[in-house]
Formats: sequence, C-alpha cells, structure tokens
Amino acid sequence: MNDAQKQIAAGLERVFWSRGFAEPSVPELRAGVGVSMRTLYRYFPSREAMILGALEFRHQRYLAYVREGVSEPGLAAAEQLFDKLGGWMRVTQGKECFFRQALAANPDSSQIKDTVTRHKGELLAFFGVLSGDEGFATTLYLLHEGVTACYAEMGERAVEDAKSQVRLMFRAASEKRYS
Repeated sequence: MNDAQKQIAAGLERVFWSRGFAEPSVPELRAGVGVSMRTLYRYFPSREAMILGALEFRHQRYLAYVREGVSEPGLAAAEQLFDKLGGWMRVTQGKECFFRQALAANPDSSQIKDTVTRHKGELLAFFGVLSGDEGFATTLYLLHEGVTACYAEMGERAVEDAKSQVRLMFRAASEKRYS
C-alpha cells in the first residue's frame, strides 16, 4: 500500500471498528474517512475492496505490534505475546476479532475468507518462531484466539490464565527433554 492507501485504509479500519461491517454504507465510509468519493473509489474500487484494505491495514498493524520488542524466542517472548494481547484488548475495549467480524458479515466473500485465513496462518507461523518451538504454535494460537474471544467477559484474568498455561507448556517440554 502506498501512503494514500494506508491513510484511507486506516480511516476505513476506524469506521468498520466502530460501526461494524454490515451497517455503514459507502457514502458513510467516505464521510468517515474524510476523502471524496472519487478518491475512495480510486484506491478501493468496491465495498469489498474497502473491507479488504481495512483488513490488510489491521493485519500489518497487529503483526508489527506483537513483534515489537521481541528480542529472543522462548518463554519470555511467549509471555510477552499475552501481555501485548492484553494491552491490545484494553485499547480495543475487548471487542471480538476484527477479522472474524468481517468474515461473519461477509460469509460469501472468498477474498475476505482468504484474507482472514492468511492473517490467522501468519499468526500461527509467527507463534512458532516466537516460542522457539514450532510444536508450541498451535497451543499459542488457541490461547491467543481464546483470550481474544473471551476478554470482554473475563478481562485480565484471561490473559493471566493464558500466561499460566504457557509456563506449564514450557515447563512440561523442559522436563520431558531432561527426563
């Protein structure tokens, strides 16, 4: 994305985040972004393209956020992931996953489904690298998605319980290696 696309995609992300994916019309999206209809359509030629732009912007923003400050794979990095997720959930007021919201509102869009699948796949791969053990990727992914899904009800307890499970997973793997 070029700078103009990023700026528009950021605005689209804000509008979709606050209003959902089903409700805002294209004129409402245009007004929320603060550009002309012509400019909006130049960069995002359909409503689906606008959703995809917002998803791509969010994808890049979230991956940059969770990668920031990770110095070395292992337990500390895996725990940091959940500290960062907790921070993200506080900022987003515990709302459900942006990607899953987009897919739920557009279940017939193969492009949105592919974008969500790619986002989740990149998270899964990153979690394997982050932990230093590809075998931990699925468990970290499940914990990450679980915290995201239940944070509105459980708050920080979900984050702390996930971190506790991460520590148990690393401890069990360490004991298995040395037994």
